Amino acid sequence: MHLFSLLWFCRAVFYVAMLTSCYMAFGPADIGLQPHLNDKLLHATGFFGAAILAHFAHPRAPHYRHIIGLACFGLLIELVQAYLPHRSFSLLDWGADILGVLIYFIFFSTFMSRFVPKGKALPD
Repeated sequence: MHLFSLLWFCRAVFYVAMLTSCYMAFGPADIGLQPHLNDKLLHATGFFGAAILAHFAHPRAPHYRHIIGLACFGLLIELVQAYLPHRSFSLLDWGADILGVLIYFIFFSTFMSRFVPKGKALPD
């Protein structure tokens, strides 16, 4: 697959995952995996996965942009949930989101950088 096509595929996967995250976050909490697993673990692993996808989707962006962007996304989700009748705002959930992102960028991003599409002609 051409490098530019691979990059656009990675971006499509990332943004579809973000839309899917919103769908899951704004729906009733009693569906899916949420009633069966630890909520904070789901937040941390979900945002760990989002960090991987963000890294692959925007390989030339500095890590701090990914961290800030995903932290803002997590906060936005919590703010929307504050206004939903079947959800609630939680700083602990947001903290778990940030923890998942930080774990990826502190401990795993260097290893994963080997697999991230690279090239000088890639757009940011």
